[in-house]
Amino acid sequence: MQVPETDVTWTYSLLNATESKATARTGTPLGAMAELVGVNGSNNGGLMPFPGFREMYRFTPDAALGSSAATYGFIGANPYQNGTTAHKCKVVDFWSFSVIAGTSTRVWGFVYIVRRANVGSCNDFYDLMIDYNAPNGTTTPSWKTIVLVESMPDGGMLSNVGKSVMSVETTGRAVYVFRSGSAPIAVYFKYGSPTSTPASVINPAGPGVKIKASMYLNGASPPVEDDLTGTPGTVIGHLNASFPDPTNVANPPGSVIFSRVTGTATPSSIVTAGSVVYNLATASVNLAGSYSLAVQFEDSKSGRKSQLSANVDMTFTGADRRIIIDGTYDTVRFDTLNIYRSVRTSNAGGAFAGGILQLDASVALSPYHVANLPMRTGQGQPTYTNVALFRYAYQLKDAALVMQDVFLDKPSYSTTMPKGGAGALLDGTMLVGNISESASDLTGTGETRWSASGVDSPELFTALGQYNPSSVGDAVTCFKRTGQVMTGFTRNGVQFFNKQGGYVRVLAAHQGYGITGPYAAATVGPVTYYLNYRGLKAVYPDGRLDDVQSINQVVSAEWYADATGSQELSKVSMAFDPATLCLYILNPTREAAVQMWFATGVVSELQDMSFNKVTSGWYADSDGQLVPRALFLFNAPYPDGVTNTYFRPAVFMPSRTYNDKQYPETNITTQVSMLDANAVRNPSAYVPDDSIAGEINWYDSTCTFQSLDIITWPNLFDTTLATNYRLIGMWVYHASQGSSLRSRIIDITTTRVTITNDNAGSWQEQYVILDPVYMKVMTAALRMTEDKVEEFVVKQPTSLGVVLTDVAYTSGTNLRPVTDGWVGSIYRENEEAPVLAAYPTNPNGTQVTHAMIRGDSPNWAGFGKHGILGQWLFPCFETFIANVRFRLVGLQVKGRMLPTDRTRRTY
Repeated sequence: MQVPETDVTWTYSLLNATESKATARTGTPLGAMAELVGVNGSNNGGLMPFPGFREMYRFTPDAALGSSAATYGFIGANPYQNGTTAHKCKVVDFWSFSVIAGTSTRVWGFVYIVRRANVGSCNDFYDLMIDYNAPNGTTTPSWKTIVLVESMPDGGMLSNVGKSVMSVETTGRAVYVFRSGSAPIAVYFKYGSPTSTPASVINPAGPGVKIKASMYLNGASPPVEDDLTGTPGTVIGHLNASFPDPTNVANPPGSVIFSRVTGTATPSSIVTAGSVVYNLATASVNLAGSYSLAVQFEDSKSGRKSQLSANVDMTFTGADRRIIIDGTYDTVRFDTLNIYRSVRTSNAGGAFAGGILQLDASVALSPYHVANLPMRTGQGQPTYTNVALFRYAYQLKDAALVMQDVFLDKPSYSTTMPKGGAGALLDGTMLVGNISESASDLTGTGETRWSASGVDSPELFTALGQYNPSSVGDAVTCFKRTGQVMTGFTRNGVQFFNKQGGYVRVLAAHQGYGITGPYAAATVGPVTYYLNYRGLKAVYPDGRLDDVQSINQVVSAEWYADATGSQELSKVSMAFDPATLCLYILNPTREAAVQMWFATGVVSELQDMSFNKVTSGWYADSDGQLVPRALFLFNAPYPDGVTNTYFRPAVFMPSRTYNDKQYPETNITTQVSMLDANAVRNPSAYVPDDSIAGEINWYDSTCTFQSLDIITWPNLFDTTLATNYRLIGMWVYHASQGSSLRSRIIDITTTRVTITNDNAGSWQEQYVILDPVYMKVMTAALRMTEDKVEEFVVKQPTSLGVVLTDVAYTSGTNLRPVTDGWVGSIYRENEEAPVLAAYPTNPNGTQVTHAMIRGDSPNWAGFGKHGILGQWLFPCFETFIANVRFRLVGLQVKGRMLPTDRTRRTY
C-alpha cells in the first residue's frame, strides 16, 4: 500500500533556545539550535536581539608629552601630536589595571602598544604607553598619558605563534609589565594631593645591584677604619658627597658607610650641610666588640625592596661607641630604610651570630635627610636632584634587639626580574614564565621562576626559585587563577602552582591538552576555561579536566579548518563579563565570537565583530565604583584610509540593556556605538545615484603594500566631525529582498562616507541600514512524524512564519525604520549557503514593508509550492534592523512529508 503525502506544520518553540556546536549541524538535537547569532542570552522566554556594545574609552597617545623624558614623555617630539597621525595609529594590544595610590586613592587605566601611523611609507615602530585615571589637576580624576618604551621595532600582535609576548600583572600598588626577552617594567603612583598623583616608572624592575656598604676609612696611608671625629680624612670610602655617579659602579646611589663615635663625641661633617644626626641623642651606646651590620631600602608606596647590602663587620675596642649610617639613595625608587645588625658576636657564638641579622628599625628616610645632592646622569650630561644624603644612628641595645624580627630570606637576588612574557602574582609571590634572553630567542628550557616566598616583594628572585618542566621548552604561555591554585597553561599541557608553608609546589598534568594562545583562557568562579585545538576545556582547582562540547564544532571545523588555522587560534582571546554573566570567546580573524551566558545556560554567537581582542578589565560605573567588565579593543578597519582627525582607537564593553549606550553617562545622552541598535541615523531609504568607486592603499602588519576597493556616497548621517568619527568601523547592510551583502565604513567626513566595496558597486539604489544587530536563528532539522522512520521520509518546506512579542522602538528616538523585516531561509545539511530564501510578502506578492508585527506573523516567507526536497533541512530566521526591540518566541514552517521509493514498495 502506498503511503500518501502529508501536509505538516513544523513548530519550534524558542522559549528556552540554546545553540549546540558539539557536533556538525546534522547532529543538533531537538530543542537546541544549529545556530544562534546576535541574541541576548541573559534571560529566558524568547530570543531578544543582543543590545550591542558601548564605547568606554578612546586611547590618547597624542596626549603624552614630547621632548620631556624626565616626566615620562617622548625624548623627542610626540609622533602623534602633529595632527596628521594620531587618527591613523593602531593599538595592537592592551591590558587593564587597577592599583592603589596612597591609602585609598584608586588609580586605573590601560597599558597598551600603539603602532605609529603610516604616512607615505610603512612605519613599523611601536610605543608602549600607559593611560591612567587619577586625581591630576582637579579634585575630579582625570586621564594622563605617559610613555614607557618608545620606538620598539616589534609590537608582537597579540602573540608570537601562540606564545606569550607580553603580560601585565598588578600587586595592588604596582603595575608590572612583562616582555619576553626584556626586563620587566614597574609602574606605581604616588598620591601627593587631591590634584596630583604622579607616576613612577622603574625600568628595569628589580632590586638592582647589591648595595655598596663599607666602613669609614680615615686619611692615613694606607687608610684604616677609624672613628668619625675631628676633621674627616681625604678618603671616605665610595661615598662621594658631591656627585654620586650611577655610571661609576664603585659609587652608585644607595651606597652606605658605617661609622662610629664614642658615646660623648659628635660625628664630623661629611658635607657642607653639617653633621646633624637627628636621633643621635637617643642612640644606644654599644659595648666594645664585633657587630655585623646591613641595610635594605624599600618603597612604602609599592612594596618594592632593594637587595640586602653585604654584611659589614665592625670591631672596636676600648670605649663604648654609637654606630652611625651615612648613605645616599634614589628618592624616586625608595623612601624607607630597613636597618639590621647582629648582637655583639663575642657574647653570642662568634662568627655564626654575625649571620643572624635582626631589625633595629624600619624608618622613613625623609626626616633624616642631610642634603639633596645633584646626580650625574653620565659624562657631559645634566644633573638632577633625585638623590638624597641621610644620616642615622642605631637605636637598640642587644637586649631589645633580640626581640625584633630576623631577616630570614636569602641575602642575594638577581639584579633584575626574569625576562619573561608571562607573569602572575600568587599570594604575594610573583611567577614568571616564557623566559628568554631576547625576543627572538626560542632556545629556553621552558622554566618558570618565582620571587622569594618568605617576603612580600615581587622583585626579589633567587637562583633556587624555579621549576624546569620534563618536556624541555614547554614554557608557560599564560597564568590564570583557578580557585586556590595558579594554573600555568603551556602549548602541551597544564601546570599547577600552589603555595604551601612559604614554598611553591608545582605539578604538571594533562599532557596533550595545551592552550592555543596566551589570551585563550578565562576564569569564571573557581573554574578556568581555555581553548585547545579541538574545542573548549574546563580545568578545576583539584586538577580535574572537563570537555565543554558546546563549541567543539566551531573550533575544529570552522576556526581550525585550513593550513593557517593554528595561527588563527593563537589570536583567540577570552574574557568573562560579570555584569551580564557572559563569557566571550573572540576570534578576530573570523570577526566572530562565541557567547556563553551563565545565568541561563544559553550559548550563542556574534558575527561581524570589528574587535581585535577581549580581556577582563575595570570600568568606573555611574556610582564611582570600579567594576570588572569584559573590554574589547577596537581599531579602524583600515587606519591608513582614515582622514577624520577626531578618530582614535577605543575600548568597548557589552551593553547591559538597549538603553545602556551613553558615554560618558553624565554629558552625552545619545551616541553611535558599534552594534548599537540605538544609532542616531538619517532614516533615508536609498543611497543617492552619485556613489563613486575607487581604491585606497594601505600597509598590512608585515609592511606589505596593499590596495583596497572602496566606494563613497553622500553622508546621510551625522555631518559633525567631532561626533561622526564614531561611525568608522560600523557595518552597513543591504536591506533589499534576497540580499545579504554587507560592508564596513572606513572613513567619514562632513559630506562623504567611505565603505569597503566588497560588492562590486552594487550599492546604488539599494536599501541600507546602518549598524544593526545582525540576528540569525537556525533550528534543528525538520523532524519526522512519530510513526515514520527518519531515513525513509523526505520533507518539502513551502513557507516560514514567526511569532513575535514585545515589539517596540528604542526609547529616545521613537523612529520606526523605513523598513523593518526579516528573511526566512532553508539550509541543507551542513552547507554554508541557504538553498531557499525569501522575505515576507503580501497576498499580491510584494515585499512587506513592516514585517515586525506583534503576535503570529500575518505574512509568511514563501518558498513556492514545489520547494526543495530533502531529509536534513534546517529552517532559519535572519534580520538586521535598527531601532527595534522584539522577542522572538517561535518559528513555524509549513510543508509536506513525502515517502521515499522504498516506502512505496508493496513486496
